[in-house]
Amino acid sequence: MRLIGLSIAALFALPILIGLFGSFLPAAGFMPQLAPGNGLQVLLSDPRFVPAIMLSLKTGLAATALVLLLTMLTLVCAHGTRLWQWLMAFLPPLLAVPHAAMAVGLVFLISPSGWLVRLFSPSVTGLERPPRSWVIPDSDGWSLVLGLVLKEAPFLLMAAAAHLSTINVSDSLKIGRTLGYSPARCWSRLVLPQLYARIRLTLFIILAFNFSVVDMAILLGPGNPPTFSVFLLSLVNEPGSRAAASAGALFLALGVVSCIALVLIVERVIAAIAGYRRVSGYRGRSLAVFRGLGQTVIAGILMLSVAAMAMLLLWSIARRWRFPDALPSQWTSENWLARSDLLLEPLFCTLLFAVFVVVSSILAAIAWLECERANAVPRLDWMWYIPLLIPQITLLFGWQAMALLLRVDGEWLTVAYAHWVYALPYVVLIMAVAWRELDSNWHSAAAVLGAGYWKILLRVRLPLLVKPVAQAAAVALAVSVAQYLPTLLLGAGRHQTLSIELVTSFGGVDRRVIATLAALQSLLPLLAFIAALYLPRLFSTANQDTHATA
Repeated sequence: MRLIGLSIAALFALPILIGLFGSFLPAAGFMPQLAPGNGLQVLLSDPRFVPAIMLSLKTGLAATALVLLLTMLTLVCAHGTRLWQWLMAFLPPLLAVPHAAMAVGLVFLISPSGWLVRLFSPSVTGLERPPRSWVIPDSDGWSLVLGLVLKEAPFLLMAAAAHLSTINVSDSLKIGRTLGYSPARCWSRLVLPQLYARIRLTLFIILAFNFSVVDMAILLGPGNPPTFSVFLLSLVNEPGSRAAASAGALFLALGVVSCIALVLIVERVIAAIAGYRRVSGYRGRSLAVFRGLGQTVIAGILMLSVAAMAMLLLWSIARRWRFPDALPSQWTSENWLARSDLLLEPLFCTLLFAVFVVVSSILAAIAWLECERANAVPRLDWMWYIPLLIPQITLLFGWQAMALLLRVDGEWLTVAYAHWVYALPYVVLIMAVAWRELDSNWHSAAAVLGAGYWKILLRVRLPLLVKPVAQAAAVALAVSVAQYLPTLLLGAGRHQTLSIELVTSFGGVDRRVIATLAALQSLLPLLAFIAALYLPRLFSTANQDTHATA
């Protein structure tokens, strides 16, 4: 069993090392046959370097700060209310939506010809044609910031909600209220300090993603200058610039580390100020107007996300939708039926990768957790966070360089392996809590009755853990469906998934076609999450009926 655990760890960790060394070697000039020249010198001399890095710093840090503030505002203003129940109901579908699909829906919503302008035209705005006073994407990157906030805030909020049960929020709030503190002061002094320590790593993952995102930056970010990750992607496609691209990939990783260090410094400053204010004894005032204003902001953000997704569905079934009509004047299903040649091939390719990733990651996670339960391997939770904290482009430039040297670039298994590396951490971390907390008496009782290891695993442990396994499978599918950069860089143009087709088609194809692609890409993980919600119930009911019959 130890050999199985070590094999899984090696299969997971080896690509990370290969990615880092594969980016370092071309940047340092050790692979002149693939990346000639002085990469760092070429990178620093490029006039796009400084504007691109500054834009990434601005958008990445601003989006991360807004995600954290929005999460804290939601907890303080909405927890325990009906709005909180609505949020918990809508968060899983929003999490299931791929980043590229969310970006497309947002463009359809807030662009000059988008639905928000149509909704108030011409009755309020007086516009008969789309305005020319702004464009989406904007040159300052604020549309990218908004897209990142809409996509990453549900992720952090869901992580925070999962940890609230470990803090005993209701008792903490009662104690604070008994001492005369306002509700906001109770949260800031008693609950949020405990909660932040638990979600800090999730925040760092969001920061790394926001700083290095590619697909959303292509769709929502400015083009001149682009964000640093998009700039590096253009470099790797330019002849003779691979060394510079590899140097930039390492620079991007260093930027993420610097941003995390900056967050830790700010964290200490805020902790010192909070410690001083905590002993001041000031109780604060409970102002319902501020709580109501916070709930309005939260509800507005939620409605914006839902409306962005609704735009995909509306455009995918619209035949004629002229400005400034609020709704299409003619409807059709031809966008789905008549373009099957455009949809079926990327759909099949996406599903093929997704099925492989789901099956392989679930099996690997079960094997690892069983090895951990048998003390054959140590608990290495930190290991699973490594690829989530390293910028994707840093690892992928290294993987692509090694794939070119080994002549496995463009191979189906190469791309699937990259998808697996990014899906496995989520699967293991989701399943680990339930797997470790399962009462060992079930195993002991089955063993006493003469059941062997495999029978206990298949007939006892897995049926009891079917819910977290189903949730992990849905997340694995969603991660695979959303993978754009691994498929682009390692696929050599041979694997046209929905994410590749959507990003490459954006801006040059009919809006109805783009909406159909984005809606189809969103539909796959959404169906997976619905199945993860209801299949365990059906499985449990079927088991109860079987036992009753027996």
